[in-house]
Amino acid sequence: MVAENYAELVARQRADVTDGLFSAVHRLRWSADRLAAERERRLRELLAWSVERSPFHAERLAGIDVNCFTEGDLPSLPVMTRADLMRSFDQVITDPALTLDMVNTHVDKLDEDDYLLEEYRVIATSGSTGARGLFVYGWEDWTTFVLSATRWHGRGAYSLSSNASVGTLFASNTRHVSGALHAFLRDLIGGGGPPVTHLPVTLPLPEIVSGLNAAQPAVLQGYPSAMHLLALEAKAGRLKINPKRVLTCGEQCTDEARAAVADAWGVEIYDYWGCSEGVYAFPCKAGTAMHLPDDLAIIEPADRHGNVVAPGQPAAKILLTNLYNRTQPLIRYEITDAMTVVDGTCECGCAHRRITDLAGRTDSFFVYDSGAAVHWLGMTTILLSDPAVIEIQVAQTPRGADVSVATKAECNTEGLRRGLVDLMAGAGMVDPQVTIRRVDALDRLWSGKLRQFQPL
Repeated sequence: MVAENYAELVARQRADVTDGLFSAVHRLRWSADRLAAERERRLRELLAWSVERSPFHAERLAGIDVNCFTEGDLPSLPVMTRADLMRSFDQVITDPALTLDMVNTHVDKLDEDDYLLEEYRVIATSGSTGARGLFVYGWEDWTTFVLSATRWHGRGAYSLSSNASVGTLFASNTRHVSGALHAFLRDLIGGGGPPVTHLPVTLPLPEIVSGLNAAQPAVLQGYPSAMHLLALEAKAGRLKINPKRVLTCGEQCTDEARAAVADAWGVEIYDYWGCSEGVYAFPCKAGTAMHLPDDLAIIEPADRHGNVVAPGQPAAKILLTNLYNRTQPLIRYEITDAMTVVDGTCECGCAHRRITDLAGRTDSFFVYDSGAAVHWLGMTTILLSDPAVIEIQVAQTPRGADVSVATKAECNTEGLRRGLVDLMAGAGMVDPQVTIRRVDALDRLWSGKLRQFQPL
């Protein structure tokens, strides 16, 4: 897409986001009854749309009465997995102009923020399983996603002054949801908003420290593992900043990370949860639980067998029904993030339901004796750049990494190996040693989950 055409499209969509912000924030004040009514309305519309437009869902939803269907009837529907999505991609999508081959080609060429067919946004992810997923958002879908991911700040939950400087440490690659959101919001925020310094989390740690020392952000945002490392750098005297807020997302926020941040800067971490499938949950000052976008999604907590568990009971995974994405309907879509859905009303007065006790991958950096730190995101981006790779497992070694890849066809293992060597060398390692081998299947934990990264 030519730059002028992209600039015109993104400016128009940013205007749509600005126009929709007041209404999106106002919905955070809705009562529980109004939210339940909104979910039911959206659910029936989504089911009717999916039956009409998606051959995949038409078969799976055959026989249901969409006019009478309720949220309580969802357990009668089959679970949808990422394997289902990718295997039947063309049948799930509701626009026949979109195909898996087209979307893959778009993603593989995606160096900067861009649209597909001047309308669609595509997010690629490996998630917690290491298996590639592709998530497509139409114009209205993406506008809603951005509003869902940003509106909580408009409620003043943990904001400072409107011009407080911000430092972010997420992905820079626009294939990833954090990179795509940053690219989309960059100029929108810059228009009279707070100054933002974005440092890709895959940069060598000394470069990140230098950039933050120059920026002196009042707010830090990034992966919990990155905040943990930065807190240690601050205690060591190399990072000389004094943030008033630290916000994290994308990984499990460990007690160790919270303690390190509190020790370094005297502030607590505000942790939030988001996923490429279209949900963001945000914390508030009333506790450690996070509020769900109860007007835009239905979250069913489930045990490891897929049985729905009651509020207050720990769940091994969730089943997501995205109520606003009409391009790629996700109905009872399995996400293997462990959490607990909290019962009762939050002290802050927001009726949106809450989640707590999130558990997920914590081994996100490989830290070596030399001080080099290599983030999982950079390794994931390289390894899943080959469309033949479907799952990955990376074990840290004293001088590099041993990698196993499960593939659906021949892949360029030597090219992937060189990419990892270059990544590690860029992080400060001398002569990194990397091996890659193809396997038929990867070893999994007793729970059935894949431990994608194994630190020393």
